[in-house]
Amino acid sequence: MMPVAQPGPSTLPVVTIQPTFLEVIEEVRSGLTTSDTFWLSCYKSSEPSTHAKVRVTLDEVNRDQIHVEASGNINIKDVGKDNYVVSKAGVTDGTKLLIPTHQYADPNRANPQHPHRITAFDVAPDGSQFATGFLDGSVHIYGTAMKTPPTETAFLKVHKSTTTSLQFFPSSRVLLSAGADFTLCILPADPTPSSSTLAPVRTLMGHRRAITSTAIVSRGRNILSSSLDGTVRLWDVSSGEKIHILAAGGSRFSPVTSMSLGERGASAIPEGTAADPDPREVETSGKLLFCALQSKSFEVFDLGSRSVVYESTPGSSPLAAISYASDHNLLATGSTTGIVELFDTRSLGTPLTSFTRGEAGVSDLRFGADGQTLLVGTDDGLPFVARISEPEHPVRVEAELIGADCDPVRSIRTAGNDVWTAADDGIVRKYTFVVRT
Repeated sequence: MMPVAQPGPSTLPVVTIQPTFLEVIEEVRSGLTTSDTFWLSCYKSSEPSTHAKVRVTLDEVNRDQIHVEASGNINIKDVGKDNYVVSKAGVTDGTKLLIPTHQYADPNRANPQHPHRITAFDVAPDGSQFATGFLDGSVHIYGTAMKTPPTETAFLKVHKSTTTSLQFFPSSRVLLSAGADFTLCILPADPTPSSSTLAPVRTLMGHRRAITSTAIVSRGRNILSSSLDGTVRLWDVSSGEKIHILAAGGSRFSPVTSMSLGERGASAIPEGTAADPDPREVETSGKLLFCALQSKSFEVFDLGSRSVVYESTPGSSPLAAISYASDHNLLATGSTTGIVELFDTRSLGTPLTSFTRGEAGVSDLRFGADGQTLLVGTDDGLPFVARISEPEHPVRVEAELIGADCDPVRSIRTAGNDVWTAADDGIVRKYTFVVRT
C-alpha cells in the first residue's frame, strides 16, 4: 500500500553518532577498559535536539558480553554483528545504524590530509568491480575482492577535466565515462593484473557544455547522455555517431542535471507519435526517459517517438537527482535544497509524498529492488535509507549510513543486499542492508 498524497514536505529526523563509537565498543569488549562512553544525537528541524551519552559496560559475569545504554529518553539496542537500532522512548520503530562492512580507501587517493574527491562512481552489475572518477578527469577501476586497493590500479586520465558520470555496461566488462570536457569515453573494464592503464576504445564528442548523466539502453548498442547545454543525445556505440538530439525544456534548452531510463510499464504517461525509425536504434521503443532540470521541473521523453510527453510544474528549487523504478511505477526527484518528492507514474500530477531533512542538497537517489525503500545521497554527508511504503508512516528513516563523517556523499548505488556510497573523502563504502518483509 502506497502513501496518500501529502500537502507539503514532511521533516524527517537525523541520527548522528560519534564516528569512533565502534572503537569504544571494541576496547570494552576486548577488556582494555571495563566501561566507556560515546555520544549520540537526534535532530529534527523546528524541534529541540536530543543528545545522549551512551555507556558501554562489560558484563560482570559473561566477559564476552557488553551492554549499551543511552541516557535520557533515547534507546539504543544491540541487534548483533555491530548493528544497532536507535529509537526514542515509547517508540516501537527505530532507526538502524548501518556500519560499513568494508571500506575501500586507495592509499594514493584517500589520504586524510589531502583526499581526492570522488566525482563519479559505479558498481559492475556482477559485483566484481567498481569504478571511481575524480576531479582531475581520471578513472580508476578496482576489484571488489581486494581488501586493500593496491598502490597500482587500472587507471587513466580519461577527461581533460572532472569526470562527471560512470556506468558499467550490462556485461560488467565495459565502462562508459563522461566528463565536464563535453566528451564520453567507452573504456575496457576487464581487470587484468598485467595492465595498470586503461585506454578508451571510443570517444564521443558533440555536447557543448559539461555532461551530467548517462544511460545505457538495454544491452548497450545505444547510449544516452545529458548535458548542461540543455540537450539529451542518443548515440550509436559501434560507430560512435550521434543518432538524435533531444531538446530539454523545449526551445529553452534547460540544463539537464540528471536522468533515469526505464520501461514504460504501467505508466499512464501518453505515448508520442511514432517517429521514423533509424536503423541504428536498438530497443528504444517502449522506453521512458525522465530528466531533472535546473529550471525546477522534470520532463519525460518517450524515447521511441523522441518527443516530450510530460512536463511537471516547476517546484521551489532546481532539481539535482532523479530515479525511476518502472517495475513499481515510482519516480523520485531530489532538489538542491534537500526536498525529495515521490510520484506514482500512473498519476504524475501530485506527489504521493515529499520530505526533507534540512537544506543540504540531494546528490543522488536510488530505489531499492523492493520498491519500498529509497536510498538518498546528500551534500551534508548524512546519507540514509527512507522507507516509503507504510500507510501509518508516509515516509520514515529506515537506516542511517554511518561513516562519511560530514563529507558529502554524491553517489549511492544498490546491488542486492549491498548499498555502496562514494564520498568526498575519497573512500568507497559498502553496507549490507536486508530489506524487511
